[in-house]
Amino acid sequence: MPDGSSSHQWAKPLRIGGLELPNRLVLAPMSSVSTLSARLIAQTAGAGLVVTETLSACALVRGSERRHLQRSTVPSEDRLAVQLFGAKLETLTEACWLLSDQGVQWIDLNLGCPVPKFLRKGAGSALMRTPLEIGRIVEAMRRSFHGVLSVKMRSGWDARSRNAPEVAQIAANAGAQLITIHGRTRAQQYRGRADRQLIRRVVEAVPELPVLANGDVTEATDVLAITAETGAAGVMIGRGAIGNPWIFEGALSLAAGKPIRPPTVADRMVTLERHAELIASVARDDRERVRELRRYASAYSKGLPGGRHFRVHAMKAEDAETLVTLTRNFLADARPEAA
Repeated sequence: MPDGSSSHQWAKPLRIGGLELPNRLVLAPMSSVSTLSARLIAQTAGAGLVVTETLSACALVRGSERRHLQRSTVPSEDRLAVQLFGAKLETLTEACWLLSDQGVQWIDLNLGCPVPKFLRKGAGSALMRTPLEIGRIVEAMRRSFHGVLSVKMRSGWDARSRNAPEVAQIAANAGAQLITIHGRTRAQQYRGRADRQLIRRVVEAVPELPVLANGDVTEATDVLAITAETGAAGVMIGRGAIGNPWIFEGALSLAAGKPIRPPTVADRMVTLERHAELIASVARDDRERVRELRRYASAYSKGLPGGRHFRVHAMKAEDAETLVTLTRNFLADARPEAA
């Protein structure tokens, strides 16, 4: 795989399966964050692919997640991957059949989540302890799903078992078409720094597949740094994109040799208004709308004078209209040069 530092490989189109991505910058799957509204905004800002919040294969088979997926996706999301978590081969296989019937074109298997409720079920990063079982699962999913199949993993269970290169090879041999590697172990959770040398070892272990680097990408310049150090073909951006969809636009500007244009107050205002409209179109009730709006109203205020004071008041808003009005007034009063 060409070194991203010299060729900006991550800014180039990627043809995979029957799909073509305009670039290899991806919005990560994040619980309560990678919602429909956030995904659509990230795509507008330049993300080549977006991934859903992780869905339970078991709940999908029972039916509840199917209704959620239908309600939280729209036909215009033509570059969308659905992430699945689970540990039972039969359930994951049936979930693949169901998603295929719903027209899903890309499934990503979660091998990285360190949350206890996943681990208790043997799912997420718990699967990193059983590499051969991962191979059997991916092979079965490959047989039952004809779209793009990828996996997202951690570097390993803990410091003594950083086996991501081995797991990547097993997944590739079983039929995975793309690998995403978060450079922390399950034991690290989100502490410490992502191990970029380990990410490079994964890239070298599966030279036939595109590998996305994940972890500690909070600014557009981090995309340049992590691809230069790892040779990864692309970058998956998680927490760095929360309330900052402009990170995708900034990275693409760097690849084109253009300066990064920081978001203006007007940019934040327009994005907030669109975010509020999108949330209103899919939220089941006002409580759900307020919960998501609080997260993004807070994020859009960061870096502006008076932002901390605003966030204290915003967190107390009990309905969406009040919260949007508060944020709109705050942004209108903010100094443009502070953005």
